[in-house]
Amino acid sequence: MIAADNSEVRETLARVDWNFAARNAPGNTVHSLHWFPGNFIPQIPSYFVQLLSEPGDLVVDPFCGSGTTGVEALRLGRRTWLSDVNHASVQVTRGKIAAYLGSNVRRDLESIRGELVWDSLSRSTATGAYGEGGASELASWFDADTLAQLRYIWSLREVFRGSASEDLIEVVFADTLFSCASTGRARTSTGGQRRHHWGWIADNVVPKPPVWHNAIKVFRDKITHAITVLDFDPQQIKDQSVQVRREDARFLSLGDDCADLVVSSPPYVGMIDYTRANRLTYLWMNWPFDQDRTAEIGARYRRDNVGLLHDYETDMRAVAAQLARVTKPGGYCAIVIGSSRKFPNGSGLVLSLLAERLSMVWGPESRTPSRRRVAERQGTEVPEWLCVFRKSF
Repeated sequence: MIAADNSEVRETLARVDWNFAARNAPGNTVHSLHWFPGNFIPQIPSYFVQLLSEPGDLVVDPFCGSGTTGVEALRLGRRTWLSDVNHASVQVTRGKIAAYLGSNVRRDLESIRGELVWDSLSRSTATGAYGEGGASELASWFDADTLAQLRYIWSLREVFRGSASEDLIEVVFADTLFSCASTGRARTSTGGQRRHHWGWIADNVVPKPPVWHNAIKVFRDKITHAITVLDFDPQQIKDQSVQVRREDARFLSLGDDCADLVVSSPPYVGMIDYTRANRLTYLWMNWPFDQDRTAEIGARYRRDNVGLLHDYETDMRAVAAQLARVTKPGGYCAIVIGSSRKFPNGSGLVLSLLAERLSMVWGPESRTPSRRRVAERQGTEVPEWLCVFRKSF
């Protein structure tokens, strides 16, 4: 951990350009393996981990999303504990980490790609061992032939059930589901092709009719990209503790005073529907969609509810209590939070709740989001705020 003097901590953090204007895109890193709504750029957790912890420390993220904090912590030689209430978040996080921790992963990716040679013959009507791919609603999203291709791909994935590669293959498959649900026809007001957006999936905007996509080619290309990622960044992380759990941030199982550093981006009130945005994976995997949707804090689909802000405050007060409980005396808690236009005081509310339990060391520091969490018709950005707290000794 860096110097115990808070003034030195403030000076160090103030020297960083948190907008990362010259940042590189995720490119050939594990962060590029799966789309995910609202994820923050890896530079943010990477800098916090480097500046506020030491190798071997425990870094915690109770809203792990797509696992960005965990991946960066592992790469920097820290132990990590990650959780999220969302099944899809846990799946994506485990898949990314498997790229670093799994043995024979590259070999298995080569093997499954080798089975995808004859696109015209790669079809199946079978569902998975636990009924995966059997939901009737999938026919509303995927062309019948594309769905048969997807079921064939899943049959190949079944071969690796229980292996170290299983999680990574599932992540590539889930990303394929998203790509193959695109309408391929939507146009902007100027006539250009509109980019496929997670909001369409979240709002249940099904293609009419479903558009045929060559799922075999899409999946094969994504597997090839995953192999490129492993070759580009072949770092094998060994002898480090990592735990990924499905847990509600209001009720963490972590013990008291165990986290050297918390780095997290709690949900922005009224901005994103994480479960609904991943509804295709929920459909395929037969996960409890309504259960996870109800458990979300500050979900976008509730944005017109009169009591949303009150509920959000209640939930985030419980989260703040958990973060303060699990942080070690002298440990840090780094938060990235923003507000929607509908609830402009949401970020300040979260920071004030944390300030009731932890000492604010640095911030709030504003930054311009690198990507919009929701498409903004007005084309203007709502700032994010970074803040670092510390638990008293």
